[in-house]
This record gives sequence, structure tokens and C-alpha cells, in this order.
Amino acid sequence: MRSIVDFIPSFLLPVAFFAFLPFVRASLHYPDPLTSRLEHILVDTDGAFRSGFKDAITPCDNYVSGSQLLGRETSGQWLRVAFHDFVTARVVNGTGGIDASIGFETLRAEDTGSAFNDSFAFWRPYVDAHTSMADLVAVSVVTVLNNCGGLQVPLRGGRVDATEAGAFGVPEPETSLKDTLAEFANAGFNAADSIGLTACGHSIGRVHHGGFAQVVPESAVTPNNTGGGINFDATRGTFDIDVVLEYLGGYGQRGGPLVTTDNVTVRSDLRLYESDGNKTMKTLGQSKDYFFTTCRGLFQRMIETVPKEVALSDVVKPITVKPVNVSFDLNSNGDVVLAGSIRELSMTSSPSSATIDLLTSHVVASTTAKSIGQTGSSIFGTTTYFPFSITLSRPGSSLPTALQVTFTGQRSSKFSIEPRLFYSSSLSSASIIDAPPAGSNDTSATAQFNISAVAAEIMSDVEAIVNVPTPQQGTLAPKMVAHAVRLSKNEYIYSGNVKLNVDTTLLAGVTVDIVGTGKSGKITDSYNRVTIDARA
Repeated sequence: MRSIVDFIPSFLLPVAFFAFLPFVRASLHYPDPLTSRLEHILVDTDGAFRSGFKDAITPCDNYVSGSQLLGRETSGQWLRVAFHDFVTARVVNGTGGIDASIGFETLRAEDTGSAFNDSFAFWRPYVDAHTSMADLVAVSVVTVLNNCGGLQVPLRGGRVDATEAGAFGVPEPETSLKDTLAEFANAGFNAADSIGLTACGHSIGRVHHGGFAQVVPESAVTPNNTGGGINFDATRGTFDIDVVLEYLGGYGQRGGPLVTTDNVTVRSDLRLYESDGNKTMKTLGQSKDYFFTTCRGLFQRMIETVPKEVALSDVVKPITVKPVNVSFDLNSNGDVVLAGSIRELSMTSSPSSATIDLLTSHVVASTTAKSIGQTGSSIFGTTTYFPFSITLSRPGSSLPTALQVTFTGQRSSKFSIEPRLFYSSSLSSASIIDAPPAGSNDTSATAQFNISAVAAEIMSDVEAIVNVPTPQQGTLAPKMVAHAVRLSKNEYIYSGNVKLNVDTTLLAGVTVDIVGTGKSGKITDSYNRVTIDARA
């Protein structure tokens, strides 16, 4: 399910608020596929039904892409990737920013290190028709700051992936102060912003001899730190004010290797911090609250710097009552079934049951959904799930147009549903029919898709759009390729099939949209995930 509600410092919006939000789809991705997906990653971080995105930075000094002895840190890598993607923006021209172009730029001297391909390799399976790699770059920043220090940065979606490398212009350790400030200015940040974003970003992570031998001496390499990493501050896995306090106080890491290195030429952070006589750093160091407030604004501006043609969504906020994987299908008797779960998010105790009513102008079907034993958790509260299944009448008869959820002692939440045209997972299938032999490094394959949709009224021009994430040269970010398949009618069932090239490492991102024209215009059943039998 999808959710696009704003990011709230108070965490939870009242249930009644959602009762009036409009929504028209057959599969209930509330309130739309993009923001429901982002809300899922944002909120479902721990326990049952978690997205798995946060697992990479649990604990926050974890290195998900290799041996812990390397001393690398995924949370720091994610912040570095976002900064490098952002800082080559040219805001006057409306180009660059967070657009995942960094994936094409990993061979540049200014983008040295493993952070970029490490991060893209982890994010790659999350890319689909509604979730761009560029959005995942932004999500990674919000996830790190939320979970490694409690800094809540607003998140918007809708970024579009670049199809080629962007401009040069990432400041390097040996870059002069003048050129560094000019590169920040190109991205829309003045001198004080540049100092602030650098200090905020360097609250987490370290500098490694392996990537920056001119900054970190070989003596930093040890059996338990084979990459030769030196921290920016004493708390490298926590976003906090320590990097500023240690710099100003001259203790601990004193601001990190880019301040203290013996090689004066590459003391880039020191040059930046001292450029205004340490005025900005002293201001940042006045209190934790001031530091957090300033960093929140700077990080938000960073991840919202996008090409001029990109329109970002409203802010994604945690949803208290959310339909999850709710969709129509047919059972073996040919009856329409609406099934899925309701997720309840609470900072207090959760109810044990929910009443699910399906409505037209009146209640046409009802059931009581009991909570399952497993719960999820996040900084926003505990999530409890209430699975349900309601059998309705045959296609062609009067079907419900709204789903209403009522928990004991709470007002009802009401969601619009569209039963006139829907993808049928029970009548559809997908399987690998041709693949390289076992043990091969080749991940390309051919898949057979048999797709069926059900219409509750006469439709014309019904087609399926199969969205396939496809590898592209020069970056680990896949591009989405849409394949249109015309569906033929047999009573109220529309069916078609197609063979498509797929990559076996990206099967989780394959989705199907059903599009048809009914009496009242075009109807879309969007974002149906496809399970592909991987056995050739």
C-alpha cells in the first residue's frame, strides 16, 4: 500500500483525517503507489513485515557490503553518495541534483571509493516502476538520520533517474577554498550553508587510507581496520553534535582527518571551517537543538535539489490506518474476493480487532479482522496487522465502492475502491522459461507472462503494461522498460501473454498495470507485483 501524508514531528495524524482523502484504484495503494511505497520504507523498519531497507544500517556502524574488518560504514556511505549526487547540480540552469547520475560517475577521481557501487547494489532490488533510484538516494539520507540519531528530515518522492553522467564538480580534499565554495554555490549553497552541510554530513563515518591515502597514513591500517579508517568524531555511527564540539574544543578526533592530517594540502574541512573565522562552527556548536534544526534544513534542501522538470510529491508522513496489499481477485467459484490487511500504527497499545465494512450507499458486506501475533516497530510506534478476506458477488453485479475500517473506540477510516477492472493474480502466472546454466555469471533470462484481468462492466482497449527493471551500461541503477500487452476478452475475463527478457537479480521489481476504458472513461489498476517462478 502507498501513503502520501506529511512528515509530522508529532508522528501520527488522527484517524479521522484520512476518511476524506480521495482515491480511485482497484488495488488499494493508499493514497497512491509512489508514496505508499516510500511510507512503507520509512515506517516499516523493524519486526514483522519490515521493508528490509534499514537492515543495512543496523547497527549504524554496520558495513552491509563486506567484512566488518574493513572498517567501512554503510550509513556514512549513504550520506556520501547523496552529497556527491547533489553537489554537481547547477541550480541556475535547473540541472543535476539528486537524480542518481552518480551511478554513471564512479570512475571519476572526484568519486573515488566503494561507497557508490556498494550503495547502488543494495538499493537496486528496491527500484520499480514507481520507486526510482534517485528517490532511494533521498530515502537513504532520511533513514540514516532517523535511525542513527533521531533527526527527522521531511521526505518527498517523485525524483526521476538520470540516463547519463552529470556535470563534474565534487570538491576534493585538495580543492582550493575558492573552488570549493564555487562548487557549493553552483548547487545553491552559500558559504555558511557549505560549512554547515559539511559538518552535518561528517557527524557520521570516517576517512579511509584505502580511498584517500593522501589524507590518512598507512599506519591507520590494522588487522581490525584493514581499510585504514579514521573517524570524523568519537561517535562515528551516531548523528550528533560531537563533530562540532570536538573540533571547537580541540579534543577527541578534533573534527576528523580532513582537519588534522599532516598533509596540509588536503585539510579541506579545516580550510572551510576557518574561512569565516569559525563563526559558523561556533554557531552550530551553541546547542544540540540548534545543530539539529540547522542540519534538518540543510539536508532537506540537499535531497530536494532536483532537475527543474521534476515535481516532488507532498511530504510523506506516517499513516495511522493504512490498507496493505488490498486487492480484488476471483476465487475458484468465480466470485469476487477483496482481501489484504489493515495496518494500524500507534504510539500506545493497539486494538485486537477491526470491523471491515464494504459499502456502496449502504453496507453490502462486513467482517471482523483479528490482529496477528507479530507486530512491527519503528521510531513512529508499533504496527499491528489485521488480515481480512471478504467474498462478494459475481462480476457484473453491484460491487462495493468504499472500504471502511473501524477500531473499537475510534472513528472510522474510509477508503475509496474501484472494482470495475482489476488484475487477477489467481488467473495470472509468470515463469522463467530460458536461463543460463547454473553457476553462470550471466543473469539474463526469458520469462513467460500470462496475464489476466477481470472486468465488472464492458471494457474496450484493455491492456497490461508489464514494467521490467532492466540493467543499463555504466551504472548499477536499472532502468524501467514498459511493455504493452493487448488483452483479449472472454466473457468478463481479459487475457494475454508475452515473452520478455528479464534479469534474474531484478525480478522483485517487476510490476503489472491494467488499463482499460469503461463507460465513464479510463480505469487503471496500478502497481501489481508479479511473482515469477525462477525455475527454468
